Amino acid sequence: MDFKPTVEQELLRKAARDFLKKEVAPLVIEYERKQGTYSKEFARGLLQKMVPFGYVSGILPEEAGGVGLDFLSYGLLLEELARVSASLAILEVGQSIVTRYTMYKSGSRELKAKYLEPMVSGELIGAHALTEPDAGSAVRDITTTAVLDGDEYVINGTKCWSTGGDIADILFVTAITRDQEAKKNYTTFLVDRKQSTFTTSIIHKLGLRGASSVEIVFNNCRVPKENIIGIPGHGLDEALESIGLGRLSMATIALGIAEEALEKSIEYATRRKQFGRPIGKFQLVQELIAEMATEIECARLLVYKGWSMLSEGQGSSLDFSMAKYFCTEMAIRVTSKAIEIHGAYGLSEEYPVERYFRDARCLAFPDATSEIQKLIIGRELLGMQAFV
Repeated sequence: MDFKPTVEQELLRKAARDFLKKEVAPLVIEYERKQGTYSKEFARGLLQKMVPFGYVSGILPEEAGGVGLDFLSYGLLLEELARVSASLAILEVGQSIVTRYTMYKSGSRELKAKYLEPMVSGELIGAHALTEPDAGSAVRDITTTAVLDGDEYVINGTKCWSTGGDIADILFVTAITRDQEAKKNYTTFLVDRKQSTFTTSIIHKLGLRGASSVEIVFNNCRVPKENIIGIPGHGLDEALESIGLGRLSMATIALGIAEEALEKSIEYATRRKQFGRPIGKFQLVQELIAEMATEIECARLLVYKGWSMLSEGQGSSLDFSMAKYFCTEMAIRVTSKAIEIHGAYGLSEEYPVERYFRDARCLAFPDATSEIQKLIIGRELLGMQAFV
């Protein structure tokens, strides 16, 4: 199988790369260094600036206001964005994959009429709220409830690790609902900050510092009953489908980080001299470069395969978990080697490789850890369930 991008896709990639390096990289690098977490105004400005290049809503069809990109084209755009800023890339996934695509596929006609256009333009920032303090990979154990009271649902509970939840205008919240037989179901709601009250607090973390990770508390948060996303009672199934795309997205971001780490390492090894010659001439440095490049190429094949299969209406949890597991662990190894090549300077903020390592380390956790990915892979190959 050939997953090589077409001429048109390469032109799209080049246009995005040139734009990102000139217009976005200087802004995010300086902001992340001095300010840390993106403010709503800063994030919205960046996202709206990126819309014409296919970000934010590019995978939506033209009739929905998007560009109609195929999934592989979107994957290439995400890869380029990750090379500039993994934080901005993971925030972008929260827009394109988690909220816009979900709204297009599962939103009611009324919700689309009200929210889709400002979402597509980048005016509204969206975020997902699924994970809870005691329910990470075991998402069926969530305890947040939504109880119907007249024309509104009342939501109570705590969510955590919501990317961009503090700056989001709208949240997609998955909660437990009960049918007439008191059977436990899961339903996803659109929670609009303008009409519903909730509180947020930022979780400070090792990397991906530009994109906030947030704890959200819902205390008698009232949401119109018309704000249900998808089929009532099927919210968990819809969320798990979104998580599958999220895993491939995390793999793609990891690929972009690793590619940039390799590029910076080659530049440094060519320029830096020790014992009267470039360190690139040292055999052990060449070994590190060779290992990095080979792992990156393997990861690229997994990522491009995943997006290509999605473009053809295929793709499976096995493919997505393999990509997520290998690529995120690969990025940790590659960025660690990049620090080795840079020596003590690799630990300094003077060079970007320390940021690449911190960001890569954080990617192993979203949408389930590497250990969970291995259990999913084993389940798909053996036909045996390891989860209790």
